[in-house]
Amino acid sequence: MIPSKIVGKTNGENWIGLIDGFYSIVLTLLVIELPIIILKSVERIMSIGNWQKELCELTITLGVLLVGYFAIFTIMYDIWSYHKTLLFGAKRLRVFAITTGLILFLSSLAPPFYYLENHYALEEVIGEFADHPFLIIARIAVFVFIGIIYLLLAVLAKSEKRHPGQTPEKREELGYMFESSLTKALIVVIVATI
Repeated sequence: MIPSKIVGKTNGENWIGLIDGFYSIVLTLLVIELPIIILKSVERIMSIGNWQKELCELTITLGVLLVGYFAIFTIMYDIWSYHKTLLFGAKRLRVFAITTGLILFLSSLAPPFYYLENHYALEEVIGEFADHPFLIIARIAVFVFIGIIYLLLAVLAKSEKRHPGQTPEKREELGYMFESSLTKALIVVIVATI
């Protein structure tokens, strides 16, 4: 995807700056929406007369929100670290470029769907909606995107492992990344079905 006549000989390490910048933006977008959701919850408590009951409910809601944010942050960090590790010593650059494009696209969809999921979950807690269809769609979409990303990372690791120019140590590392990415994709599928 990078014009070799302009850039010259490339390797996977040329992507490091893009990958680092991209995931830092994704992680920033995830945290930007937290204050908005917290403020909506506080406004609701102030408008209701029974503030002790509402304060308890708000504390639980915010606790669940922070656990959810920590989970998506940890997953995106894990995807970034795997993706960056696969950059070093990449041999199949065309496969890498196509797969990286798909991984980056799917990763960019995490913040909007995470925001939608939190928005509709908060409305459900507030009592405006019960079992809103968009809440279910947003939750399923987040799990589907993460599962596909882990599958793409597994494909990338398997493709690099098969390349004849890899050292035995790198093959072992890529084998571990392949197996753990498949395992994580399976865990995502199991959690999504629950």
